[in-house]
Amino acid sequence: MTAPVPGGGPRPGPVPGPAPMPGPPGAGVLGRVEAAVAALGDVPSLPLRQQVSVYADAHRTLQETLGTIEER
Repeated sequence: MTAPVPGGGPRPGPVPGPAPMPGPPGAGVLGRVEAAVAALGDVPSLPLRQQVSVYADAHRTLQETLGTIEER
């Protein structure tokens, strides 16, 4: 229980930040790459216009990921 602040309401506590990502550093990036590669498996069953979109998304994800590797 929090102690009351003079004048009324409860004393404000620290503002929680985002929870740390579980796993090793870079796991989030790896997850994006894996998702992009997995989406490529669905391409044959998609109409042509959607196929192009999936390829473009995978290409963008791989470019962004490789760009972060070069920065290190």
